[in-house]
Amino acid sequence: MQLRFIADRRTLFWSLILFPALPALSYAKPELAPWLLPLGLYLAYCSGVLAHYHNHTPVFRDKRLNSLYSAWLSFFYGCPLFVWVPTHNQNHHRYVDGAGDATRTSELAATDSLWAVLTYPIRSGIAQMPAIGRYARDARAHHPARFRQIVLETATVVIGHVAAAALALSLYGFARGALLYACALGVPAWSAAHSMMFTNYLQHVDCDHGSPDDHSRNFVSGWMNWLVFDAGYHTVHHEHAGTHWSAYPALHAGRAARIAPHLNEQTLFGFFARRYLLNAPSPRAKTVRPVASAREAESASAAVALTETVCDSQGERKLTDNYA
Repeated sequence: MQLRFIADRRTLFWSLILFPALPALSYAKPELAPWLLPLGLYLAYCSGVLAHYHNHTPVFRDKRLNSLYSAWLSFFYGCPLFVWVPTHNQNHHRYVDGAGDATRTSELAATDSLWAVLTYPIRSGIAQMPAIGRYARDARAHHPARFRQIVLETATVVIGHVAAAALALSLYGFARGALLYACALGVPAWSAAHSMMFTNYLQHVDCDHGSPDDHSRNFVSGWMNWLVFDAGYHTVHHEHAGTHWSAYPALHAGRAARIAPHLNEQTLFGFFARRYLLNAPSPRAKTVRPVASAREAESASAAVALTETVCDSQGERKLTDNYA
């Protein structure tokens, strides 16, 4: 079980230990399930983050392990991981919230508001369905190995959750078992994909998709990024999608001076609360930013050198597809 990056030891601790341990505790002590739900929602968010990263930069060197790990993550994410390829790799990273992006915030939410951000995941999910269907049909017709992976991940989600719900009902009866399944697995799995789309909205709304530096909003709090595997550094993720997440802080440090200051927020929920609950105005005026120094440029180059694969969304090469 050889990892490609040492930092993924923490990834595996979350995914192989914490992800199953929390629902197992709830099934053993069902009276704890409602109280453990907030932690379950956090781990579900992490399942989305790790699914996203595994899609761009597979965790293992062995292809079969990556295939099985994709199915494992699919269960906790509540959605087969293959859906990231047509909607995210091949679409969002190509158009970066601009014209042609199925998840474009300005099209799916003409007016930015609390209602818009809360309903965006549903509208975004519907908008992505045609691309997912085309990808699955093409895999069935032309790519047998890819289609087998799609079947494996989809079956893991469907059969796994049906079995988990049946187990809860058989152990504790209908009412108590239904509540147990919902709190331990159902609601967290449902929330995982929604939380990814909710985050995508906050990362791109009112950003300049045509700018090389200001196409994304970053959330730069150190403690928050530790909890979510440096997922807050979104600008550099778009520029280096195949770069391992552990390199993002260094990459962002080399890029931060060129990003408009108001696009480097501290925390996602702080930004959400200030903008949508407290109705604070959003700064939209263009900001004059100092040119990055040579030292900062060298820092960014050094961070890129830490990676084994670099997927440049602006280049001619095909975007990463882990299901070939």
